[in-house]
Amino acid sequence: MLILIESANGYSLIEKKNDKNFKNNLNLKCIYQFQTRYEAVRSIQKIIKGKIPYNLKTFLKNNTTFDDTLIVNDNRLKISLKRKLGQHFYKIQKKGALFRNIRQNFSKIFERTEFYSEKSKTLSVSHSIFCKKLRINGTKIDNAIIQAIKLFDELDKEINTYSMRLRDWYSWHFPELSNLISDNIIYARTISIIETRDKLSYLDLKDLLPSNLEKEIKKVSQISLGTNIFSDDLIGILSLSRQIISFAEFKILLQKYIKNRMYMIAPNLTSIIGEKVGARLIAHSGSFSNLSKYPASTIQIIGAEKSLFKAFKNKNFTPKYGIIYNATLVSSSHVSIRGKISRMTSGKAALSSRVDALGEIKYGGSIGLRNKKKIQHRIRQLESFLIKKN
Repeated sequence: MLILIESANGYSLIEKKNDKNFKNNLNLKCIYQFQTRYEAVRSIQKIIKGKIPYNLKTFLKNNTTFDDTLIVNDNRLKISLKRKLGQHFYKIQKKGALFRNIRQNFSKIFERTEFYSEKSKTLSVSHSIFCKKLRINGTKIDNAIIQAIKLFDELDKEINTYSMRLRDWYSWHFPELSNLISDNIIYARTISIIETRDKLSYLDLKDLLPSNLEKEIKKVSQISLGTNIFSDDLIGILSLSRQIISFAEFKILLQKYIKNRMYMIAPNLTSIIGEKVGARLIAHSGSFSNLSKYPASTIQIIGAEKSLFKAFKNKNFTPKYGIIYNATLVSSSHVSIRGKISRMTSGKAALSSRVDALGEIKYGGSIGLRNKKKIQHRIRQLESFLIKKN
């Protein structure tokens, strides 16, 4: 009598004698070990469905005789074995109680149990099988994108707020600098280098500013209306400028992370509307799977819900676009055709998000690029019609 046991590592046949002692009753006859993780997943998936994998069929044929009785743990597997290999065995049976006894006394019966109890392989194979069964893909981690884009927007607000405070604070000492440098990050970097306007005469700012602007700043510093600054004020100003610079550097890193992750998770959607707009749509929807289920009309007005309900309440015209307005295709088009382009873009974005979220193959973003070319062609057509009318 032979007992068939399946595990994440492979198959094994255990020979059962007619002795009364259960421990001495069982002997390990032979083992088949899976060569790859892919083979393990495919084989166990077939066994779960009640089918016989080719490797199991050859393993049983090579290691059994016509007089053997085979015992299995699954009724569907027993039926499939009887249909395909019934002639190779004297009898095929299912005995659940016997397998329960083997599981309970496994470590006592067999000295070497590594083949059966290797946790890492068992966990890896079980995750692969049931993630596919539940249609869950470990690579589609959209929660990380949601948190990243929210942090990116918050950083943007913080940098603007801190820069406004820095300009107000430093303007007491050098008010003309705020008018000459409009960029907040360059303004903070300039302050961290010059500290006070008195040092500008012997400092070199060519790496940071254009030569014309540098000359103008040095010229203005000599006739500035600002007052002298105290040391404790300067310490606070310099620490604030360093904070703005560190926020700006982290923002660049975060932007790169969002871009890489979006191209990995949603290449087709990203190629149409860009990584930031795509990430904001996912964040607003709650998850990527939710976004893929939305119709194009909903995607078009995501982010403009207040305006939509206000329009319904006052019986006015509904908004034509929400977050999708920030996509380059929509914002760069002519004002009169912007509604049409946003509708077309949201339609193609809906199709692309379904391919990315629900499709097994993403085609490397080629579907999104194809759809983007169609939208660009349509924009050129509409703009040419406008030129002819005018």
